[in-house]
Amino acid sequence: MPRTDYTSEVIAVRGKEIYQQQIRDKVEPKHKGKFLSVDIETGNYEIDTDDLSPTIRLLEKRPDAVIYSLRIGFQAAHRIGFKISRPTQ
Repeated sequence: MPRTDYTSEVIAVRGKEIYQQQIRDKVEPKHKGKFLSVDIETGNYEIDTDDLSPTIRLLEKRPDAVIYSLRIGFQAAHRIGFKISRPTQ
C-alpha cells in the first residue's frame, strides 16, 4: 500500500476542491451516480460504475497516487443503515 504524509482530512479537502473547481462541470449530470477517483497530486481522474475500478486504474498509472473518491452527484458514496416507512392510510 502506498504511504502518504497527507492526513485523511487534507486528502478529503484537496479532493473536494479539485472536484469542485476542475472536474464537476465536465462530468455532471452525464455521469451522475457513477464513482470518480482523483489523484490529488496530479488532478488525473477516472470514472466507472463501481467504486474500485477508477482507483485501480489510477494506481496502475501512478502507484504512489494519493486518491480521493466520491460518487458523482451525491453527498456520500454509500449508505449505511435503512429506513422503515409506515404505510399511509
